Amino acid sequence: MTIEQYYRERAPEYDEFYRVPRRQGELGELKNWLIERARGRKILEIAAGTGYWTQVAASVAKAITATDYNSETLAIAADRGLGPHVKLIRADAYMLPDFAESFDAGMAMLWWSHVDKQRYTEFLWKFTAHLEPGALLLMMDQVYLEPFSTPSSRRDGWGNQYAVRKLANGSTYEIIKNYPSDEELRETFARSCEDICIMRTHEFWTLSARVRV
Repeated sequence: MTIEQYYRERAPEYDEFYRVPRRQGELGELKNWLIERARGRKILEIAAGTGYWTQVAASVAKAITATDYNSETLAIAADRGLGPHVKLIRADAYMLPDFAESFDAGMAMLWWSHVDKQRYTEFLWKFTAHLEPGALLLMMDQVYLEPFSTPSSRRDGWGNQYAVRKLANGSTYEIIKNYPSDEELRETFARSCEDICIMRTHEFWTLSARVRV
């Protein structure tokens, strides 16, 4: 079963993640981090999901084109009242369409942990190809935190970690869930970016970088 199927079924319960009491302080910090960097930007967003972070960025961005593979999650995003400057488009993160707009920023929140390690370069190449040279790239994802994070169920030959997740409807999925170190992030993003800056909170990491000219 694919990560797309997992999020399609998880769509109705996904935003519960953002309602966990212990996360509220950090989520406030992360919102401020994103707002500071999204202000006045024309943003291409990958894996927008239910639009939680789209809504945060939309409060200050000039324009956002938010993409996701699943129409179920985009339907939830559409109900957020994001404004006429936000477009929601169904698209595969690895097969993005041609866009009429140009983008001086790109963002993907809680997505990097689901990218296969062997596809890091492919994904970044295809993503940054749609951004202007020198564009700002913004990423955010989770840190492994005991006892709250789901332990890895296995590791494959590429070093990808997997986790078993059970949804409210009783269905079970095994999905890729990687937790990269700062060194791994720097090494990977340095292939296409510069000015890489990484920050970690208790439960999350953020990365900002410039697409190399």
